[in-house]
Amino acid sequence: MKFKFFFVGKIPSKANYKKISHRRINGEMKPFIINNPQVISSQKEAIFQFHLQKLSYGIDKFPIEKPVKVSVSFLFSKRVKQRDIDNAEKFVGDVLEKAGVLKRDSLIYVKEKVEKRLGVKGFDEIVIIEIEELDEKKRKEHEKEVEKLPEELFEFLKKLKLELPDESRVRCKSSD
Repeated sequence: MKFKFFFVGKIPSKANYKKISHRRINGEMKPFIINNPQVISSQKEAIFQFHLQKLSYGIDKFPIEKPVKVSVSFLFSKRVKQRDIDNAEKFVGDVLEKAGVLKRDSLIYVKEKVEKRLGVKGFDEIVIIEIEELDEKKRKEHEKEVEKLPEELFEFLKKLKLELPDESRVRCKSSD
């Protein structure tokens, strides 16, 4: 199955998820961690928007419990061109889980495309998320033991003075 979800709104920086504050306990100032209200607000808005979209697909299809391939497009106005999409990408994974779209964000096996596009007019930020369940063959391919590692890795391990157990079993020729 394939799904396309949209989120229209501000994506907070993952770096600002938690804040340290202080409170007085027995006359002494003690630090404690609080969730950033902006992050909580953005998460609630995304959960609401995803819920509306889940309803249109059929609520019974969620949460997805199989491994998936995901593509994410971040559309930004030129005012936010300095946005770091690594942090925005983490927000998307967290919210897909919190909104019950995915059972766990660890089910994202393949990130096919993650892109930042500038020039959207009328909005600060829009996120387009395409989700596709992996078929059984692709899932098994991703879950099987890695049998061959690139020759360059072994050269690098030598520089680090590290060795892999049973090196002959995993060594392969470079695919150049």
